[in-house]
Amino acid sequence: MSDHNPASRPPATRARAGWLAAAFALAATAAAAGPRPLGTIEECLESGTDLVQLPGVAGGSLSARECRGCSSARLEFGRNTRYFIGKQQVPYAKLREVAAQAESRLYVCFQPGTRTLTRLRLVAAASTQ
Repeated sequence: MSDHNPASRPPATRARAGWLAAAFALAATAAAAGPRPLGTIEECLESGTDLVQLPGVAGGSLSARECRGCSSARLEFGRNTRYFIGKQQVPYAKLREVAAQAESRLYVCFQPGTRTLTRLRLVAAASTQ
């Protein structure tokens, strides 16, 4: 059996060679197309509990701004919106309860195209986490 003749190779070797050739062609095509442009998948407002109007329940929308002179952004709650105090995920009711205790930094993250909230993250003292 000659290794130089593809027909003389075992079927598994021929299949692997074909797969590798296809993978190489796909990689070469992707490289020739160039890198994909970067896109924004999430934006965050660095705000505070005194600048965000948290509704009684998670639903509908909320109004948030980054500073007293900044314009307000209306953002919609989504079914996948997550709530955090520090690094710990909590229910919305707990986030709202802790936010009402004292002014604190609040990160409000959302999808720019739909303006749907992805995360609300409260930076709180270690005793409240």
